[in-house]
Amino acid sequence: MQMRFPRGRRAFTLVELLVVIAIIGVLVAMLLPAVQAAREAARRSSCSNNLKQLALACQTYHDTYKRMPWNFDTGNGTYPGNPTSKWMSHSWIVSAMPFFEQGNIYDSINFHLQDPQVNTANPKVAGGQTNLQIANSVIESLLCPSNDQEAIRTSQKSGYRGANAPTAAGTDYVGNMGHIWGGWKDCGAVPDFPGPADFPNMFVRGANPGTPWVNGEALNEQVNVNGVFFYFGSARLDQIKDGTSNTLCVFEDMHWRGGNAANTKHDSGFCDDASWFSPLGAINSARNPINNKNKAWLQGAGDRRCHGWSSWHPGGAQAALCDGSTRFFAETIDHQVRYGISVRNDGRSFQMP
Repeated sequence: MQMRFPRGRRAFTLVELLVVIAIIGVLVAMLLPAVQAAREAARRSSCSNNLKQLALACQTYHDTYKRMPWNFDTGNGTYPGNPTSKWMSHSWIVSAMPFFEQGNIYDSINFHLQDPQVNTANPKVAGGQTNLQIANSVIESLLCPSNDQEAIRTSQKSGYRGANAPTAAGTDYVGNMGHIWGGWKDCGAVPDFPGPADFPNMFVRGANPGTPWVNGEALNEQVNVNGVFFYFGSARLDQIKDGTSNTLCVFEDMHWRGGNAANTKHDSGFCDDASWFSPLGAINSARNPINNKNKAWLQGAGDRRCHGWSSWHPGGAQAALCDGSTRFFAETIDHQVRYGISVRNDGRSFQMP
């Protein structure tokens, strides 16, 4: 009897294999944008939660101290009422730490020492190594998940990099100063301003004190800050005349990189750095368009005025309002609306986007 052996299975031909690979590639290409969009949506949601926690911390702080978290830029570095005693500058974020689960860091800070970022040559003097190490503590809830920058950034007391600047942990969220030019962010020279009447020894520090701006712009004295956080101090809820649901509290800030040529774009993904410790790096103006990339408007190639409301999210940036709610605001937001939500007491009516 003749034995029959089963015929072996025919293998894939090279053409068939290439077709299968091509189909898989097409499917991956079709699914990848959806996966990336889902990941960005998750990152944006986490970022929104970070902002909400900061806004709620501000509310709880206000319940305790009857004002928003205190922003403390001493300028001349003296303790209130005693010009011979040193007092350390610190941001409103530091003031609010016990109210957003960062009490351990807050309790580690010695507030009766000078700013830890001032004495770069000898960190054991004044501020000391301990406070400088604390300023390098990375706080994940202060960083947007969409931001791929390093968490430890070069920083100064004034909030941006410079010669011999130490490192410090950054923040992607800043307090709303209102709709003003932020002189402390500029390379243009501005004079020091006297502090509030109850702290006569305080001065609001400009970038390079002593020389007036050549363009004749009005200078930003303490009383002209029309947002929620000041160079020195903060607003009370009864000063937010436009209502807490209509006024920005905290918004995203990428801190654009400086040093490019005038009128160029900042597309490199790196930026000027700001520390959560810094009273100047943790506040900013909402005057400029969201995600604005044009650099020099008034002061030439070194101008940093286009720092402001910005994010790594496509199409806009997020913010928390003073009532604790969060919103995503598109880059195309009307200027009058952006003005209205950044100023606490202008009395304008507008439709919230």
